[in-house]
Amino acid sequence: MTGKFIGVGVGPGDPELITLKAAKTLHNADVICIPKANADKPSLAVTMIKQILEERAVEPEMLELIFPMTKDDMGNQKLWDKNANVIAQKVGMGKLVVFITLGDPMFYSTFIYLYQSLQKGHPNMDLEIIPGVSAFNACATSARMPLAEKDELVTVIPSEFDEKLVEEAAKCSENLIFIKCAYRLKELIPVLKRAGFKENSTIALIRRCSMSNETVTVGRLCDALNWNVIEDYFTIAIVKKNYIINNDKMGT
Repeated sequence: MTGKFIGVGVGPGDPELITLKAAKTLHNADVICIPKANADKPSLAVTMIKQILEERAVEPEMLELIFPMTKDDMGNQKLWDKNANVIAQKVGMGKLVVFITLGDPMFYSTFIYLYQSLQKGHPNMDLEIIPGVSAFNACATSARMPLAEKDELVTVIPSEFDEKLVEEAAKCSENLIFIKCAYRLKELIPVLKRAGFKENSTIALIRRCSMSNETVTVGRLCDALNWNVIEDYFTIAIVKKNYIINNDKMGT
């Protein structure tokens, strides 16, 4: 029997947003790989597939893989290669090995680094990637705001961008998506104004999108300075330069 490795995106948080193809794959997996920042932290992705696991007649092997969130590129690479070798060993035994990841596997995901290690060290492995609902798409739905219309540009900005880069990017785009941004939101507002965004441009702050404790705050850019922003890793902001909301749509 030939083994296979499949990277599966399980979406932003709501288990019902897992695709049919992803659910079918999880039902059939021999091994489910669980990425974790450290061994002591629970995996949010596992809670999202809990019902699928409960429906299975045979429990899969649950394989925890540690991917620390550090900037030590050399140390990280050793761990990615180590995890890739563990997976290759399971696949070599003829097993269907599935790696779960929040959102989409190819968008700011730990899976990307694992995939690159597998390509380099095990180029002949049978490998598939199943896309998932990206968090920023789900956030736009929760906020009931279009990400883009007609010929508008959309720019995705990670939290580590410095102010100069944010300003330059904002000058060229009507719609900005800030990933993992909560701790920087208020300091970026003056930067956006310098780039041409208006005080009444619309901003939406979405925390823990599609999860049971989701919060959505929508308002004007000038109002966001007074918001009580909780610093949460699972937070995305969407800022639209020319999208003006009605007063009755503002708030949480």
